[in-house]
Amino acid sequence: MTYRNYNTYKEIMRQPQTWKNVIGKIVKNSDRLRQIFIKDYDKIIIFGCGSSYNLSQSAAFFTRYLFGDMESQAIPSSEILLNPDLYIKNNKRYMLVGFSRSGETTESVDVLKNLKDRKNLSFFTFTCRENSSFSKLCSNCFVCEGAVEKSIVMTESFSSMLLAFCLTMIALKGDDKLVNEMFEEFNSMTEYIEKNISFIESYIKSFIDNNSFDSYFTLGSGFNYGLAVEADLKMKEMSQVPSYSYHLYEFSHGPKSLLNEESLCVILALSSNLIKYEKILKEFYDLGPKMLVIGSNRINSLVGRERAEYILGDSDFKFDIVKSFINIPVFQMLAFFKTLQKKLNPDLPKNLVYTVKI
Repeated sequence: MTYRNYNTYKEIMRQPQTWKNVIGKIVKNSDRLRQIFIKDYDKIIIFGCGSSYNLSQSAAFFTRYLFGDMESQAIPSSEILLNPDLYIKNNKRYMLVGFSRSGETTESVDVLKNLKDRKNLSFFTFTCRENSSFSKLCSNCFVCEGAVEKSIVMTESFSSMLLAFCLTMIALKGDDKLVNEMFEEFNSMTEYIEKNISFIESYIKSFIDNNSFDSYFTLGSGFNYGLAVEADLKMKEMSQVPSYSYHLYEFSHGPKSLLNEESLCVILALSSNLIKYEKILKEFYDLGPKMLVIGSNRINSLVGRERAEYILGDSDFKFDIVKSFINIPVFQMLAFFKTLQKKLNPDLPKNLVYTVKI
């Protein structure tokens, strides 16, 4: 069969339409969402497992970015179960936000079961399946109905739940100029990816066909760090290529020793507040890897370098966090086509199941 028949491919490609559905549902339910968060909380704890934990890291960063004085932390579901009193104090109020594609992941479901009777906790969950344990145990549940996947690896569900969370936080923030501008940019980003998704497919297919690598690195800072970890996981899950993820600047402090001529180093969309990043990227390039830079069309220190390529350099967004979403289909396609190059099945990755139940 052709690669377009794989469920993973279809789920990556249909993301823009699913995002539109999420945006429409948020708009329709914005008043109700504000009521859920009407209480004052000392801290928001965001939990999940695997890809859902990765998106929790970006979600926690977004919460801190949007609200400033709101403390927010991403914690793996299992860590909350093992050390609940370390993270949750009786004299503080918490909103616990959980993510699970199926709504049935054992550790995440057990967080709801074990903590639901604590009076100082409120819960909000995100899932892609109605009538799941997540929706039954938590009355405040946002369901991304259009993001139900057949493939084992999370692609469309990852981006849709993260987008739903970001838009929910924007709805909570209320009606001000910043919020309205950001919401409009999320709309524009969705349209941009819809317009460019076929280009991403063809570009990445050609890139994989013409570039060999046996180790893979994704680098991102701030909101992009959670995405970098997810990009790393996608490549591990599907292609079995040894993969790593780091904060952009932390990579210089030891891990860069792994770079060589057989590496691919992906730089997630660079935010506007980075310092001396061109020097850092030149330092990485000089160690021999192939480099793919997302969301930029020119890095001065890499001009004329044959091992450096750029994709989606024409993207132009005011908010770095909105722009970060353009990374997602790119790194998903990289993992997908690398998997096919290795003659593996992206829909059925080795040793994995759809939902982890313990």
